[in-house]
Amino acid sequence: MNYKHAYHAGNFADVAKHVLLLQLLAQFSAKGKPFYVLDAYGGRGLYSLQSTEAAKTGEADRGIRALESADITNPPKAIAQYLLDLQTARKTYDQYVYPGSPWWIANHSLNHSQDAALRAEAFEAVADEYDALNYQLHQLPIGIHHRDAFEGVPAVLPPKEKRGIILLDPPFEQEHKDFGRLVDLLTVSHKKFATGTFVLWYPIKNKEAVTLFHKKMKRTEIRRQLICELNLYPNDVAVGMNGTGLYIINPPWQFDEHAKDILRTLAPILKPADAPTMSLDEMAVVKWLVGE
Repeated sequence: MNYKHAYHAGNFADVAKHVLLLQLLAQFSAKGKPFYVLDAYGGRGLYSLQSTEAAKTGEADRGIRALESADITNPPKAIAQYLLDLQTARKTYDQYVYPGSPWWIANHSLNHSQDAALRAEAFEAVADEYDALNYQLHQLPIGIHHRDAFEGVPAVLPPKEKRGIILLDPPFEQEHKDFGRLVDLLTVSHKKFATGTFVLWYPIKNKEAVTLFHKKMKRTEIRRQLICELNLYPNDVAVGMNGTGLYIINPPWQFDEHAKDILRTLAPILKPADAPTMSLDEMAVVKWLVGE
């Protein structure tokens, strides 16, 4: 995968990831207690769907544009909120903008400040991406730091709020190596913040790498590990990225049921026309790797 997320902004993986992120944020805010959110791979913050990179891949056509053109009756609240927030972004910037995760977090903070105080931060290690992130989101309620996730995440844990979401959205340029390092990072970070909610996004294009990652995480004996996957192509079809996943430690109560509803709604909408037939259970996978 190309590190520059501009090639992939607004694709099916972004849609699933950001809707599920909004579901997490909503459930945290509902408790009415202060919490902390860290986006450890902030990227640029905002992307243009008219950019040369976006036009080259056309991935947004099979992602956000497919969702917006769909006729959904009574969508899950997180999907409705996602589409509403996207309209807010377009009114604020322009009609072709697609926000990255730091924007969704900061916008949630603005809209729900009366529910629960949210302290948000974003790290970005790549200098050009950090400069863009800092420039584009500097007026929003989120701290921007030029910092590497592997150094920075353990250093800021545990947060003073004692409640929090740590989002890891790495580029996965070398899957087997990256998954191995992330197991170590999650293990170390969980020891420092055992009650925290850790969220790792991952691409599903090399099923062996994903399966090995799951096995390694299971061996850590960390409790409450949830897998949420949206599979648009079977594993034996070579298409670049067959699906997208979120691995979550300590999700809020009933988040798994909300996630299942969200992914089962998104699956038939985001499924490409050329994809082989798959059952809804195969496409929308929500299961506990390690339960209570």
